[in-house]
Amino acid sequence: MSSRLIPAVLIGVATAAAGGMLASCSSVSNQRIGIDAPPFSESTFSPLNDYLVERCGTLDCHGSPDRNFRIWGCDGMRLDAGQAVTCVPNDAGGGLTTIYEYQSTYRSLVGLEPQVMSAVTAGCYNPQSATYPPPETCHPELLTMVEKARGLEAHKGGQLICTSPPCPPGIPPPSFSLLADGGPPLYDPQDICIVSWLEGAVNGAACGSATQIGFPPADASTE
Repeated sequence: MSSRLIPAVLIGVATAAAGGMLASCSSVSNQRIGIDAPPFSESTFSPLNDYLVERCGTLDCHGSPDRNFRIWGCDGMRLDAGQAVTCVPNDAGGGLTTIYEYQSTYRSLVGLEPQVMSAVTAGCYNPQSATYPPPETCHPELLTMVEKARGLEAHKGGQLICTSPPCPPGIPPPSFSLLADGGPPLYDPQDICIVSWLEGAVNGAACGSATQIGFPPADASTE
């Protein structure tokens, strides 16, 4: 699998990697660090971004510049602080999520845990044979964002993904079942959206369905 290099936007990461590199913003703006991750394009990342904005992008969650993992989008935090929080163009400066906002979320996501992202990508990325549940080599749960969303680690928002069965291996089963007897597995579209992106074949239909779930879920923690 060829290496996909991500522009360095996290000065701390770039400085640590480069040693003697100057620490000013201008000095590293054109430098690159090696992170193996699904490559960015608006068509492949926007379905995931749109879901994340609706589910996790509120001001008290990841729609805040104070968070390590930051999410930008027209229904949440705007890259241009003067732009209205609305996807509908209007006199207040609203409008659809821009490619720069998609790029900013992408960089925040892949730069959050560079080494872990590289390891997960090595085991998951296979656009030609993407499946769900993913193969045994694919471990999305190594990523903190997945682990927290799946309820495997303490999370202010509580367990957001797979709150009704069936769950892929490694996710704690919920205490109730909504699966009709004899029906096919109805996997959580939220998990499919994230995992399919990591596999390099984002499932737009699943991401669209996940977006409709809304935020916050009825069973989310308010701690």
